[in-house]
Amino acid sequence: MSDKVEISKSGRRFIGALMVVCAALLVAEFIIHRHAYFALEATPLFFALFGFAAFCVVVGGGVLLRKLVMRPTDYYQDDDNA
Repeated sequence: MSDKVEISKSGRRFIGALMVVCAALLVAEFIIHRHAYFALEATPLFFALFGFAAFCVVVGGGVLLRKLVMRPTDYYQDDDNA
C-alpha cells in the first residue's frame, strides 16, 4: 500500500481556489474596517483564531468522547459458549 495520497486534477483545482480565497480574506482582514461592539472583536485575526480554537475544542471533544464510548474490537465476536 502506498503512503502517498493522489489528488485528482479537480481536487488540485479546488485546493488552489480555496487557497486563493483564504489569501484574499487574509488581505481583506487588514484593509476593511470593522465596527466592533467589543474591544476583543477589533483585534486583527480574532475571528480566525476563535474559529481555530473552536475547531480544536470540537476535535478534542470528539477524541475524548470516542475513548469514553468505544467498544472493544472483539465486541461482536461470537461466543463459543452460546
